[in-house]
Amino acid sequence: MKRRKEEEGGGQEWLNTYADMITLVLTFFVLLYSISNVNITKLEQIAAAMQKKLGMEQAVSLDEVPEDIKYPTIGEETGGVPDSTSTESIQKMAEELREYFANSNIDAQTSSSDDVIYIRFKNDLLFGPDSAQLREESVSMLDSLGNMLMEKEDEILAVYINGHTAQAAGSPVNDRVLSSMRADNVAIYLEDHVGFDPKKLICRGYGKYYPIADNSTKEGRELNRRVDIIILGNDFKMSDVDERQQEVIDPLAPVTLPELEKGQDK
Repeated sequence: MKRRKEEEGGGQEWLNTYADMITLVLTFFVLLYSISNVNITKLEQIAAAMQKKLGMEQAVSLDEVPEDIKYPTIGEETGGVPDSTSTESIQKMAEELREYFANSNIDAQTSSSDDVIYIRFKNDLLFGPDSAQLREESVSMLDSLGNMLMEKEDEILAVYINGHTAQAAGSPVNDRVLSSMRADNVAIYLEDHVGFDPKKLICRGYGKYYPIADNSTKEGRELNRRVDIIILGNDFKMSDVDERQQEVIDPLAPVTLPELEKGQDK
C-alpha cells in the first residue's frame, strides 16, 4: 500500500520539462533582442556556447546571415548614428566665412554642401594683371581666412587651392605657370604666415582650360581669372560632391608612386 501511494504522488516530473522549455524560449527571445544590433564576434561566441551546451561541437558559419544584420549601418558599439563633429564644424565655418565676407565687403562667393566649403575669389582681389605677387590689401583677408582654418584644423581633411587664368592674346606669361604660381603663393602664405599644416594644402594650376564664362568678352575673362579654395572636412565623401565639381576635386591627391620593380633605379 505504501509503494502505491509513492507511485501515485510522483506525477510532478512534467514540471521539469516545462521549466526547461520556458527557459529555452526566454533564451531565444533574449537572443533575438541581442542581434537587433548585432556584434558579429559576440554572436559567434553565443552560438558556440549554445552548441557546446547542447553537445553540438561544430564550427559556426555566418555565410547565411543577411547582409543587413551582418553589417548594420548603425554603429555596433554605440548603437547610434555616426559621429558628425567634422560636418558640424565645417558648416559652422561656412557661416562664419559668409558673415566675414559680407561684413568686410569682400567680393567672394561662398557655398557649402555637407562636409565641403567652396570659396571663389575674383583674381583682382588677390593679384594684379599677369602677376603672381599677392596684393598688399589681400593680406588681412588671408590672415582672417587662415585663422578660421587654424581653429578647425583638426576637423579639416584638405584645403584645395586652384588657380585659373583666362585666354588672353599677347600675354607674356604662360597661363599654366601663372595659375600654378598664384595657387602656390596663397598656400605659402597660409603655411608661413598663419601656420596651417602644409600637408593639408594642395595647390593646382588649371591655366585657361576650365573657364566659367565666355573668354571672347572682357567681362567673361575677368570671371575666368579666379582662385578657388575648396575645404574638405574629415567626414568628406566623394558622393557628396556635385558631378560637375568632381573633375576638379581629387581627395586622393597627392598620390604616392607605386613601388618600383626590383632592378629599377630609385
